[in-house]
Amino acid sequence: MKQMDIGTVGMWFVLDAMTAPESIEFAQKIEKLGYNTLWIPEGFGREPFAHAAQLLAHTKRLIIATGIANIWARDPMTMAAAANTVAEASGGRFLLGIGVSHKPIVDDLRGTTTSPTAT
Repeated sequence: MKQMDIGTVGMWFVLDAMTAPESIEFAQKIEKLGYNTLWIPEGFGREPFAHAAQLLAHTKRLIIATGIANIWARDPMTMAAAANTVAEASGGRFLLGIGVSHKPIVDDLRGTTTSPTAT
């Protein structure tokens, strides 16, 4: 497996308020400024794997990383398959970051639960 150089300084940014063309333009600007990696969260607007694939398709060397993809949003097999698909399509410029998110987002917004319930 080829090691990727994410650089010493990257950028984490929520792009959900931007239109798709604006988010592409933003990623291209970050790339031109010399950043190696743009970290995007799984927030309220876009599916992170599709969004990452879109940004990667319109940049040349920028690494796109999820910071984070929510473990409660998809099962492990689906998460791995999505990450592998985006990484392969981008020539290895995708980095999967996963996490638990925050209880208000998981429980309240998504309507799921972060803890097992007694049956």
